[in-house]
Amino acid sequence: MVTVGIIGADEAAVRRARALLALPDRCEVVGVWDRDPRAATVLADELDLAVFETFEEVLASVGAVVVAGVSEARQRSARAALEAGLDVLIEPPLAEAADIAHGLLSSIVRAPRRPVAMLAHEDHFDPAFAALRELLVGQTIVAIDIERADPLRPPGPAEPESDRDVVRDLMMHDLQLMLALTDQGVSATQAAGRRLRPSGPIDHAQALLVLDNDVLVSLTASRAGGARRRRVAVLTTQARFVADLDQGLIEAVRTTGVGEERLDEVAQRVLVGHRDASVELAEAFIRCVERRSPPEVGVGMGIAVQEAVDAIVKRVAFVSSRPAARRDQTVV
Repeated sequence: MVTVGIIGADEAAVRRARALLALPDRCEVVGVWDRDPRAATVLADELDLAVFETFEEVLASVGAVVVAGVSEARQRSARAALEAGLDVLIEPPLAEAADIAHGLLSSIVRAPRRPVAMLAHEDHFDPAFAALRELLVGQTIVAIDIERADPLRPPGPAEPESDRDVVRDLMMHDLQLMLALTDQGVSATQAAGRRLRPSGPIDHAQALLVLDNDVLVSLTASRAGGARRRRVAVLTTQARFVADLDQGLIEAVRTTGVGEERLDEVAQRVLVGHRDASVELAEAFIRCVERRSPPEVGVGMGIAVQEAVDAIVKRVAFVSSRPAARRDQTVV
């Protein structure tokens, strides 16, 4: 039985705790700790968990931790847990910058045993994305186009307005999907973005990446529009696949052969059965801990994602620095 402590009491912590509680025969969620004791108590009462008095008590009481809470503190918490010999499930982002994230690698090396260090990129475990990866086996990818939208909503009375740009907040997840599909580094980056709120963060961004194997990747992340969407399109030498992660639907157009005048094409629609991606993620983490096996979404991939995020943010900032006379004030 894997014993787990929850570090943090934010929305992500609640989601990870609920998913782990859905696996009562595999793990025990012991308790929660947060820098804000009141927030920890609210979460503990909601899920019937204990409250740890100190961070050190967490490390001494469990074999694994979920690291959520304030993003700026996650890397420090993860390093301390790893060096104490605990397995960790880290809510992304891994760190605020790639050079900071690299410090986790040395913590893994210094750990008393080889720990499981996994990032909680939930979309990686989405059933539709898993089905897409299976359909792509044996295919040669030419290009990838990923769109993600999470429209702006008025904040609640006690909820601050989001100040994170869409590259760090949304596109980060699509960069992980890109790496999972290709296992290739980024060799060239172009990007631009636009603000929807005066003096606010970037709310709409588009990036064009060239990977080491010449695959072209187009990414769009936006808080504009009226509907949430997560869509992954992949063009191969013989087919085009479009996966709608929200609808659990994959559409494919395949080339089956060459006729006398045209290519023969077959359209296919695959409706993926519903499974909770957060529970799939939790189960994958517990399985890695039980088997002492490396996770699919590890620290190395997290660092690669952060490096790509940093490069895109720099390109967006470069475009925004062009002379004001040549652009609208709200466009960067």
